[in-house]
Amino acid sequence: MALKKLFSRNTKRQPVTSRTVLVNGRPPEESSEPLTMPKYLNNQIKTSKYTWFNFIPKNLFEQFRRIANFYFLIVTLIQLSIESPVSPMTSILPLVFVVSVTAVKQAYEDWLRHREDNKVNNAPATVVRDGNVTEVRNQDIVVGDVVMVSDEEGFPCDLLLLLSSNPEAKCEVTTANLDGETNLKTFVCPGETEYLHTPEDLWDMRAVVECQLPHANLYDFKGSLEVYRGNSQPAKAPLATDNLLLRGARLRNTAWVYGVAVYTGKETKMALNLKMTSAKFSTVEKTMNYFLVFYLVLLVLEITVSTLIKYLVYDYPFRKDMWYLPVSANSEVAVKDIVQDTFSFLVIYNYVIPISLYVTLEMQKFLGAMFLEWDDELKGGEGNERCKCNTSDLNEELGQVKYLFTDKTGTLTENTMYFRQCSVDGIKYVSTDGEIQLVNERNNNKTMAVSPWPTALEDFLVTLALCHTVQVTSKSKAKGEVTVTSGDSIQMVDLSQRYQASSPDEKALVEASASFGVVFQGQRKDTLELTVQGHSRRYTRLQVLDFDSDRKCMSVVVREEWSGRLWLLTKGAESSVLRRCRVQSDEEQRLHDTTAAHIDDYALLGLRTLAVGRRELSDQQYQLFATQLTQARMMMEGREEAVRKVMDQMEAELTLLGATGVEDLLQEGVQETLESLRVAGIKVWVLTGDKVETAVNIAYSCGHFKRFMTVLSLTGLQDAEHAAARLQQCTQESQAEGNYGLVVDGSSLQVLLDNFKDDFYSMCSRCIAVVCCRMSPKQKAETVRLVKKSKEKPVCAAIGDGANDVSMIQEAHVGLGVMGKEGRQAVRCADFAFAQFRFLKKLLLVHGHWYYVRVSTLVQYSFYKNVTFITPQLFYAIWNAFSTQSVYDSLALTMYNITFTSLPVIIYGIFDQNLPAYLLMEKPHLYKNNANNAGLAPPRFLKWTLLGLWHCSVMYFGLMLTCADDTCGLPGGQTSDLFLFGTTLVSICVVVTNFKLILEVRYFTQIFFWSMVITLLGYAALSLLYQGFIIDFFGNYGVFWTYYRMFESCSLMLASILLTITCLLPDVVDQVILASRDARVIERRHKKQRAVSVKAYVGIYNDAFVYDDGRSAWEVTQVSNAPDPRHNSTSAVAPSGPVVDSPVMQQLTVENLRKLENITIEYGETNNLDTIMEESSIWSQESVVI
Repeated sequence: MALKKLFSRNTKRQPVTSRTVLVNGRPPEESSEPLTMPKYLNNQIKTSKYTWFNFIPKNLFEQFRRIANFYFLIVTLIQLSIESPVSPMTSILPLVFVVSVTAVKQAYEDWLRHREDNKVNNAPATVVRDGNVTEVRNQDIVVGDVVMVSDEEGFPCDLLLLLSSNPEAKCEVTTANLDGETNLKTFVCPGETEYLHTPEDLWDMRAVVECQLPHANLYDFKGSLEVYRGNSQPAKAPLATDNLLLRGARLRNTAWVYGVAVYTGKETKMALNLKMTSAKFSTVEKTMNYFLVFYLVLLVLEITVSTLIKYLVYDYPFRKDMWYLPVSANSEVAVKDIVQDTFSFLVIYNYVIPISLYVTLEMQKFLGAMFLEWDDELKGGEGNERCKCNTSDLNEELGQVKYLFTDKTGTLTENTMYFRQCSVDGIKYVSTDGEIQLVNERNNNKTMAVSPWPTALEDFLVTLALCHTVQVTSKSKAKGEVTVTSGDSIQMVDLSQRYQASSPDEKALVEASASFGVVFQGQRKDTLELTVQGHSRRYTRLQVLDFDSDRKCMSVVVREEWSGRLWLLTKGAESSVLRRCRVQSDEEQRLHDTTAAHIDDYALLGLRTLAVGRRELSDQQYQLFATQLTQARMMMEGREEAVRKVMDQMEAELTLLGATGVEDLLQEGVQETLESLRVAGIKVWVLTGDKVETAVNIAYSCGHFKRFMTVLSLTGLQDAEHAAARLQQCTQESQAEGNYGLVVDGSSLQVLLDNFKDDFYSMCSRCIAVVCCRMSPKQKAETVRLVKKSKEKPVCAAIGDGANDVSMIQEAHVGLGVMGKEGRQAVRCADFAFAQFRFLKKLLLVHGHWYYVRVSTLVQYSFYKNVTFITPQLFYAIWNAFSTQSVYDSLALTMYNITFTSLPVIIYGIFDQNLPAYLLMEKPHLYKNNANNAGLAPPRFLKWTLLGLWHCSVMYFGLMLTCADDTCGLPGGQTSDLFLFGTTLVSICVVVTNFKLILEVRYFTQIFFWSMVITLLGYAALSLLYQGFIIDFFGNYGVFWTYYRMFESCSLMLASILLTITCLLPDVVDQVILASRDARVIERRHKKQRAVSVKAYVGIYNDAFVYDDGRSAWEVTQVSNAPDPRHNSTSAVAPSGPVVDSPVMQQLTVENLRKLENITIEYGETNNLDTIMEESSIWSQESVVI
């Protein structure tokens, strides 16, 4: 069938839906006509973007696709095409500088990629060709080649496993380079390759592989293998993910393997995953675009007004007395002149758009992300891993999060499972010190030893020990082993190192069974070996029905070797397994109800629950199922649905054995982190696949739900009518004053999203905490989208650790991955990743806060400094009759954004800390200061713009007043000119704008200090050189020696100082006002108030409690914690006085204050010093003197 599909001579082209590969590149001999192999891509890897020939045109094209760069390119072309009022170099040099910096950066990065590509492409690889094992370059491998890989080597392309040195026809592989999972995975050879033993057998092999077209999903591979062995009908075997060895993975504990190349080069799954890029944009970036539009509109307005004034106001009658202007009474206005003047105004006003903004912002984000990765306090986990930034484009978005959507298992919890309890045949058992004990529910849940084991308990533990995909490491690799002695005693040494599992649940259940006496010894080919209380048993595993999120269970089919009986063993979510169990008698109904009740009990304890069942199959039943399953697995289209249908038929009519309760411990610092986020104004939604009771219990234990909250429930909603009534009821309850939480399950959520999306969100927004249970990955993403697309458009972050969290991580504005134990797919797809949930507190409250403040200030400052610099051009146009004359020399226009004001703001954007880290951690509410993009809000934008206008107005008109006297204080009766005026103006502007940044800095560093020194001295040195020599290329004849003349005038020097001070006076006042509102100032003020309040409290207490001997309560040096035996501790009446042990106390200490509180509470006093003692740690032990 595959050959006909591949080599059909039909003239009508059919869409290609699958890939067909000829092993060894040769068609089977049974083919009657000559056939050729389709041409696929070679194995050359190319991650680089450019070549020596296309770098310049391609890079320029990519850079000028950016609106800002394209805008300045147009301005440059206009300057070159008209009689420009300033040198075209004023636009050419900044544009060339910006483009060159970006080009050099991208060229270097691409050179590194070229180097790595060459290293990979030229690495040696071993293939079978012409019956011989030969060595070729990696890039010379083609689809159909049989490739050999040795132990500890990586796979050069995606290979279909054909032959292994392991006698069980399998191999162990680590995929850490692909998905980060460190546990070993087992891959197996297809069943029809058992006859292969040598390279010669492989070369003689005639087979056809039909599989999927290349795609990026690492965990999805479907296909079939047709092997021709002299018969007209080939032997067929289904192919799945455990047959495909992926490029990037590495072979372990196996001497060698052979595989046929299926996907090569750019079509390997690893290469396709490299194309996954984030298309997210931060709130600051979007706001910055609005600012650009505003200034572009302002620019157009300035050009239009200036052109109209020139031709409508400054006409002939106005200028007839200006003998120095060549104008005649009969001159007519030509279109050419209007166009010339319009473009000239564009040239002198266009600098209001900061050309260096994008480059500055890109450098700041890139370097800032490196500091995040270098933070040692964000380093942790099993591998002591550092925080990882997959993108630097969203740094500042960490400071704008309003909603956090978090997974539970592995994110809030450790994902390290411990078997705690189980229910077997309606009886509860508990794990105590590695032993299983019976729980007597009739006798206060006391536990007792179980001896001998009931048959039901043994069957249950045997099922747990068989129904899994756990691998046992070889003894040479394992750090410990299980020793089984005669009788019931079992010794275990480092069992966790012996078992390797992809799921922590499976590992916990297998380890628990081993500790109880049912030890899984390993698998040899299809034979599973168990030791049950010291006695060996063997089972043949015939089928594995893997877990999937739709069925929510997994099964194995095994045969008892001593009896030949066939068993289907199943474990999974109780919602899936219980409905598959047979309930045909009163006893079965009783067992079903009792087990369900026990599962609810376990859920209330916060345990993860699974139900376990089994079914005995006849040989005929199994053969029928196996045939149907094989046929379904051979399908290329609709395979999942067909396989699921067969599995559902097999996993029916089960006999319920019992249920398990496994504990997943909370991670360190989860409670503190969630509370800090709540104080910071971030609403947290927990999205989990657990059942309602488990999720709610965990929500309480981690502090997500508080005891004072009213928890509303939207669960069990089956239809729209029921959902509408319940939603209305919850909405009415939530409108009253109080604190509310919400619980909703997956099925109910779907009804609500389909019918009452807006009303549901409105109700959720009034809840402090939300828990969504029984959620599928798709529903998690839909929930994030619900909030993300709401009217408020809040910034949403999503955090998870598993592949099932990827959809919501990618949907959220900010994706966060936890380096957990469920692989690294979430980490790869996230924007930021770290080892533990508690690191989220510093990431958001500290780094997010800093990033946002830095970037928002950088953006505002970039526009401010250009407004300050370029507005005098407009002022000067009024004095020169809008003749398009520039007040600045070309050097100032060229270098202002490149060197005169660039370095300090970059340093500020990297190092500044407006508040110290400890304060941001201790005061989470400070995070709310930046909420809703407050740093770039219209009032802030207006303030920066008005300050810029104030600065330029003071500079320009103050300098005009200074130069009102023609001599301007110059010696020898020299007169000032435009060049001297412009040089002085730009000098004041450079100083003012840089000093303005100094006022914005909150964390002075030596690097910032020297950046400011270099900038100011660099400006002076450049001006001295440029104006000290005549350079024909620059045409600096007019400004020759001007900078030196400026220092000859005491009036200009004094005016420059006074004007600088006058410019910055409003800024200083503004900073003083802001400083009075600074969190550190407020904290110091509160410390003093608290000290006074303690004194007042002591005074009130002394007045209220005067003892019989005339002494006050504080006239003691020690206060006993024991109640006064003369008084009843339960009395509501205050005692006559505490026990007095010694003479008069001279000082009040925190310790004594605490003791006093204890005694007053014991005697029924309701005063609570917590509010007074909120931060008692800041007081010394002798800070308050009485």
